[in-house]
Amino acid sequence: MNNGYFAVKLDESWQDVIKKNATMDVVRGDHITIAYKPDNTTFENLRDIMGKRVNAYIDEFRSNENIEAFFVTDMFYDSYRLTEKEKRLERVDEGMAHITVSHKKGLKPKEANTMFTNPTSKRQAVGYVEGVFKWIPFNKQETIWYERNNNQKKW
Repeated sequence: MNNGYFAVKLDESWQDVIKKNATMDVVRGDHITIAYKPDNTTFENLRDIMGKRVNAYIDEFRSNENIEAFFVTDMFYDSYRLTEKEKRLERVDEGMAHITVSHKKGLKPKEANTMFTNPTSKRQAVGYVEGVFKWIPFNKQETIWYERNNNQKKW
């Protein structure tokens, strides 16, 4: 198991748009998790697409008393327009692909699952965001190394 996660890190302009919807204490709105603490096989399979631009399509906004998020229906990389050459990106972990907008202080990531199964609010929110597929390590030293060596396959 690797100590970090793969995610689509949203471009800053899209983060600003997402964060405007925040109503809770802890504002996120910066990424779409694809694989959290992936096993070695998953890590090897996903590292080859690090640095690729990703287009993600949103269809719904859900919330409950603890958390709120936009739900992602489709993600594609190597996609400059809809063609047969684009490649679909899907979440590897359990749960639906989403962008957490905000949540209450002290909420543990696993508790977010209640929003998937039992939202108190649901509304259509059709949209589109862009970002870059990245490995995000939990250790700050690994983050510094990665940023200095930007996308080297040793990682």
